[in-house]
Amino acid sequence: MNAIWITSMILQWAMILVLSLLVLSLMRQLGERNLPASTEKNPDDIFHPFSEIPEQNARLIGGEDFKFGGSNSAPCLIVFFSPKCGACEQIPPALRDFIQNLPAPDFRVLAVLKRADKNTAQEFIHEQGLGKIPVALEDDFPQDLNPGGAPYAASLARGGKVAARGKPKTLIHLQEMAQAAVAFADMAPDHSRRQHEWGESAPYFSPEQLGGDPTNSNLQESVPTPS
Repeated sequence: MNAIWITSMILQWAMILVLSLLVLSLMRQLGERNLPASTEKNPDDIFHPFSEIPEQNARLIGGEDFKFGGSNSAPCLIVFFSPKCGACEQIPPALRDFIQNLPAPDFRVLAVLKRADKNTAQEFIHEQGLGKIPVALEDDFPQDLNPGGAPYAASLARGGKVAARGKPKTLIHLQEMAQAAVAFADMAPDHSRRQHEWGESAPYFSPEQLGGDPTNSNLQESVPTPS
């Protein structure tokens, strides 16, 4: 009788342990997907469309400096994501495809890895085939521009003006953000911002207006040129 009771107790405690581990695992996964960070800025507080980013510097994993922003800067797309983020899974393949056809000859791309140390980042870069893309750890990126959560991205037009910001998840989203930077319309902030599936941008022109191929456009309708 004692043996049966002991066996029953062991099974009950084993079941409690298994359930506890499952709950902890689920909580960890949910936390990694959302990547909350009280020490980082709210995305709504940074990268406002039309605002100007002064010259900044990010230290790449390889030790080089990546400068962006400032009056003499080229258009740039900055993408924040993490190897631990389930919502970021489509970002690496989207970036690989994106750099195959940049929207301008001098267009630049910077990937910022969140929640990753150098060894983890290097392994992730190798596994995901991101060797051709400049990559910085979030600790080596200007902290006052580091948004909480991931994925997140911002595109800067020439001269460091913010053209778009949001939470892209696909290649089309990245292309739309980049198009906003290349075709940035230098309008006053009282002109309404454009709303997109991935976020918001300053008004920008469609490829048809810029002489591009209209059949390859996934952009919204164009905005009129301000008088």
